[in-house]
Amino acid sequence: MTRLLSGIAVLALVAACGDGNPFSGTPTDTDGDTTSGAIPETLASDLDSFSYNPTTGTLTVTGVGLDEDALESVYRRAPGLDVPGYVAFTAQDDPLDQHATAYVHDINGTRAGIVVTGGQFGTYNGGGAYARDGAYSPHVVTPDSGEVTYAGDYVGLTNLPSDRTDIAVVPPGTDDALIPAQSAKVTGKIFFNVDFSDNTLKGAIYDRELDLDDSLLPPGDTVLEVADIEFDPTTIDSDGTYFGDVRMRDGTTDIGDYGGIFGGVESEAMAGVVFMEDHLVTSTTAENEYGVWVLGKCGGPEATAAICADVDG
Repeated sequence: MTRLLSGIAVLALVAACGDGNPFSGTPTDTDGDTTSGAIPETLASDLDSFSYNPTTGTLTVTGVGLDEDALESVYRRAPGLDVPGYVAFTAQDDPLDQHATAYVHDINGTRAGIVVTGGQFGTYNGGGAYARDGAYSPHVVTPDSGEVTYAGDYVGLTNLPSDRTDIAVVPPGTDDALIPAQSAKVTGKIFFNVDFSDNTLKGAIYDRELDLDDSLLPPGDTVLEVADIEFDPTTIDSDGTYFGDVRMRDGTTDIGDYGGIFGGVESEAMAGVVFMEDHLVTSTTAENEYGVWVLGKCGGPEATAAICADVDG
């Protein structure tokens, strides 16, 4: 679905497993040992598929275009746009075509990603997905270890404009109305408490910062606040997936949905995607954001977040 400067459909994320692509196609397609579950439409949106190989550093995206024909595009690495924990890719066919940004991350085959076009002529596309290799392996519950923590870095992409550092140079004299936008990103920290004894979780995104070029906003439009986000408590399904509601930190506003998957031995990692709208306080723009996380379990071999030192695991 194309949004009025308001998603990319599902991503098929590929790990570097020697014999090729273990997951491709639509959100529910699986092949080999990769599991994604049925990724909710609100998170998947416009993209048909994409595949990511962290070993070769390649990303292939299918279906982000102006019509319903599924065209495959190999995105280019954009290291200048990398953020902690996530690698960036971009795509643009020519200077006056829409520009797309993607962020992906993989922890031992547990992976997730988002793609968002910057917007042009009042519309944009965006979305995300997650997957893992192998079957669900839950954290082992003991009398001393039922509740665990996952923490790390977060990145999101919005329908608001950033600077045009990755936009191809347009011909001299091009009217500004024709120049495509580059999606403004949000960075922050993310934290989940997960209770495997009753299969529930909740969490938050905090320390959020928006990389915005105010000069490219509509006249009179200003971002006033980049609020912290909270994830309503939800349950973990038998396949290790989860889905729930998102709200502002004041607890009164339902602003979107989040979902994801646990992967690795004893759920050493969790991955997920969020879609939010009308959550950045502006005067006129209907703000949308797709965000992604791939996190190691505190106390486990893939823990990297400094805050993990302050929790038991």
